[in-house]
Amino acid sequence: MIKRFRIKGVRFTFTVARTQKVIGVNSQLDDGTHILMWDFDEVPLEDVRIELRKVQTRYLLSDIYLLRTKEPDNYIAYCFTALPWKRVVEILAQTNLVDWNFFKFGVYRGHFTLRVTPKNGRTPRLVGVLGGFELANCEVADLMSWVRYETLRR
Repeated sequence: MIKRFRIKGVRFTFTVARTQKVIGVNSQLDDGTHILMWDFDEVPLEDVRIELRKVQTRYLLSDIYLLRTKEPDNYIAYCFTALPWKRVVEILAQTNLVDWNFFKFGVYRGHFTLRVTPKNGRTPRLVGVLGGFELANCEVADLMSWVRYETLRR
């Protein structure tokens, strides 16, 4: 439920929604580079694979880890190729079907964030690895920016 009203040219907005706390990881590494992260909502698995493979081939990326976050067709993906921020944004912009809000808010904040803990009892599950064209130049242990945040229950 959202309630809005104005008083002397100032708009007030109140929202009532069921939320839950989750933990996510940010794309930025200590040296200022970023790993690649993608979010796909309501996109069939085969289409996600095709789009990720296109950018993986074009940019010669390392392995891409693909996880299902919700049945039937919500997915996230990680690639542990550390790159400058502008290059990461370029690659995500070249990825068809990526969730627009994920992309937009990530660009606005200067880093991308993906949930790693369960939401409504759903834990992200690995569904595949797209073999890469080079070795990864960072690993999970290099991810130093973890965040606790609230998300809507859906």
